[in-house]
Amino acid sequence: MLTTQINYEYNSMFDILYIKLENSNDSYGHEDDCGIVLNYDFKTKNLVRIDIWDFKFRIQNNEEISLPIFIDLHEIYKSLPN
Repeated sequence: MLTTQINYEYNSMFDILYIKLENSNDSYGHEDDCGIVLNYDFKTKNLVRIDIWDFKFRIQNNEEISLPIFIDLHEIYKSLPN
């Protein structure tokens, strides 16, 4: 199984998780599901970043977070400071 390092940042003030998949200087985003923003590169149309609003709230309330790729969000949650 191929394991890829997931790059992410968490904004605790606004409870937003930013997951960076690829580098892109020119991207656009659209809200795929309420509070899930998918960002695509203008040229390649590749998914380059995922923004999850209310991340800790969703995990703590066992809300389903549907993404177009598999990312172990519970592992990310466990790595965040309380």
